[in-house]
Amino acid sequence: MTPFPYFILMAMCSPIALNAILPALPDIAQQLGIDSSTVQLNYSLYLAALALGQFSVGAVIARLGNRSTILLGISFFVVGGLIALATEQLFFMLLGRVLQGIGGAFTLSMSRALLVASYGGKRASQKMGYLVMAIALSQGIAPLMGGSLNTHIGWQAIFALSAFQGTILLFFSLKLIQPAAQKPAKLPLKMLLSHYMSLIRLPSFRHYAMANTLIALCFYLFISASPYLTKDLSDNRLAYGYWFILVSGAFMLGGYLSTLFNKRLALDKSIQLGNRLCVLGATALLILQLGMPMSFASLFLPMSVITLGRGISQASYQSAAIATADKLSGMASGLLGFLQLSFGAIFSQIVPLLIDLHPHTIAFAILACTLLATVTHRNIQAMK
Repeated sequence: MTPFPYFILMAMCSPIALNAILPALPDIAQQLGIDSSTVQLNYSLYLAALALGQFSVGAVIARLGNRSTILLGISFFVVGGLIALATEQLFFMLLGRVLQGIGGAFTLSMSRALLVASYGGKRASQKMGYLVMAIALSQGIAPLMGGSLNTHIGWQAIFALSAFQGTILLFFSLKLIQPAAQKPAKLPLKMLLSHYMSLIRLPSFRHYAMANTLIALCFYLFISASPYLTKDLSDNRLAYGYWFILVSGAFMLGGYLSTLFNKRLALDKSIQLGNRLCVLGATALLILQLGMPMSFASLFLPMSVITLGRGISQASYQSAAIATADKLSGMASGLLGFLQLSFGAIFSQIVPLLIDLHPHTIAFAILACTLLATVTHRNIQAMK
């Protein structure tokens, strides 16, 4: 049986690589002489590659099997980190981030798949919560780790950290993951795309997926904007990382509360509660932005309320969406991740343009996302 800490290490690699770069983006832009929209590609292209990887990982597993897929993904992750580490040319840095994103998608997806294969459905479901908490924890500590490395060594050390993580994971994967006894059955690409289209045509799945994506966009808008909004607020370069832990802690708390609420409430009731908290936090964020000088507290405190609401509603959104998919539940889960990440990549790239227009446009956009998600969910209830 594969040791559980191995799955924790596998699940944490990608969130750390994605988010550790955030506090260093302004410094990278200054050192390379590029604008904020261009340097933002380090984040948005990683998200896009993460989305593409999650969309395609099922087909890769079907052709290569679990062991070859995970080794391929980790190899992409390590090579991407080394390419980004070894160059100061923007093209090769972004190429490295894309390879990291694809490899990160494979490690995230395979951590769940191999966990089930190793422990069985019942025991795996009990351990899956710890895996989710590990991902949330890594998202929380990554900006602090990245800010510390950037301050004391330089932003290149962030890529070195990712390459080191991947190398350790590759070593353990070679020792722990054994080749499958039988060759996997191949699923034709045409049939795969047909299954995805059939999911999109389902009204309930489409609406749940849309509302879930809108709530997730609040986080991507904030995380993309906050390094630029806070860069002149403190001489302490690690302040951003400390405050960001508050947001991740709220998400972990929301996820825990969702497990309690879903024992007593219907999924749609939990979603309603989460949506209301998101709207409340987004409204507070806008009011504080309009009425007070920019500060860490006026940004991160209301965002913590939004993230608490997202933590409560996300599991219910995903469970409700997957429940509509019947026999295509696995593909439904992958499609949900793809939609969330691809739209996150698009809107993350738009963020510098919104900030240049006016810093307060981010708060308006976050409030609009929460309101649209609430309306979309009400439409689902009206259809039932």
